[in-house]
Amino acid sequence: MTIYNISTYIKTKTDPKYIVYEMELYKIDDKGNKIYALKSTGKQNLQADKRTLVHSSLDISATENTSYILELNLFHKIGNDEYEVLPEPMTAIIPLKGFLTADKKWELSREFEYNETTEKTQNGHVFIYSVKVTFKSRAFEAKEHPVGDQHDPFRKEKIEEGLAFRLAKLDYPNQDRSMLCGPAAFFYCLLIDRPDLYKQMVKELWESGRTKIGTLKLEPSYDCRHPTNFFKNEPPGYLPKVPAIDWITLASLRDTENSFFDYDSPNDNIPGITTAGDLKTWFKKAGAEIIYEINTKIINHITGPKLTLKDLCRLNSYVGEDTHVVMLITSRMFNDLINIPTKNHWIVLADKLKLINGYEVTEQTLLTELVELTCFSWGKVKNHLLDNTTLADVMRYSYAAFVISKIP
Repeated sequence: MTIYNISTYIKTKTDPKYIVYEMELYKIDDKGNKIYALKSTGKQNLQADKRTLVHSSLDISATENTSYILELNLFHKIGNDEYEVLPEPMTAIIPLKGFLTADKKWELSREFEYNETTEKTQNGHVFIYSVKVTFKSRAFEAKEHPVGDQHDPFRKEKIEEGLAFRLAKLDYPNQDRSMLCGPAAFFYCLLIDRPDLYKQMVKELWESGRTKIGTLKLEPSYDCRHPTNFFKNEPPGYLPKVPAIDWITLASLRDTENSFFDYDSPNDNIPGITTAGDLKTWFKKAGAEIIYEINTKIINHITGPKLTLKDLCRLNSYVGEDTHVVMLITSRMFNDLINIPTKNHWIVLADKLKLINGYEVTEQTLLTELVELTCFSWGKVKNHLLDNTTLADVMRYSYAAFVISKIP
């Protein structure tokens, strides 16, 4: 159990003597309940250095790499009165370790920035003060259907609708017509483990084009935030090749992590590829731990060893509520129209590899037995295997895997 000293800084040109804040720190469970690390501070005066006071957290058992949401509401002080100035509180992600170190890689996912202008007018002997708060415009725009276009895929209402579906688990991150299966696997696990952080990251990326979880920083380039060739060349002509909410998250992650290539279109194939090393690093930076791995070294991607029956059974043993099993396969396992079987698709197991009668596969199972595999792939969680898929087929098309703890 640990007590943390909670404080933050507000970037503002407003004289801090006119600013009052209210702050809390929490995470949200699956039922939408706030789990507090710091309950509301009540209204407090901002200090002269534009920092909040230092507030002691509750006694917390969570590990220091667990991410929380820091919420800050602001009020403008005029005389003896205080006026709420934000349409909604400002929020940002921060791991508990961010309150223990000055290392910037653990800092807030975004700055708390507040800009205002105060206009003074007079009505007879009465002075009237008008406070106007300015906000940054959104970060994403499609060149074919920009802001104001009726088919603008990144308009706020469309993103909020997609987010509502995700949080209700009615659908999942979908790479659709892109090579973004690696980022999709990451954001699927985040959505399952920490839907509150998934929601916050979507919000921050849409608003400012940047976010962070743990030490994993997402800051996509201008070209990624203004994608080209974004729509399908088929009727009705304005459907995106990748759902807008997934371009905001998946493409932002891939583009940020690319060293040489911008990722600015769903048509980009090579810049969209994710290695096992990349994917493991993302999970570790987000706070998860690698528990087990097989064939994940870069040399394995070249030589291409396949998973054995023993490997598959061991992976089965890790499938559970506290872990994720992430596996590299060829998408031919799910689609027989793909002629060249290459290791090209990341999936996440949602259940153990089983016989079609429901029994678990073991090392004694005959390779000719028909099997089923419920997993996350292409925005769906279901048995993706083709009819009459045998255990031997699964082994033929499976190349690598790793097991991670949940994202804290």
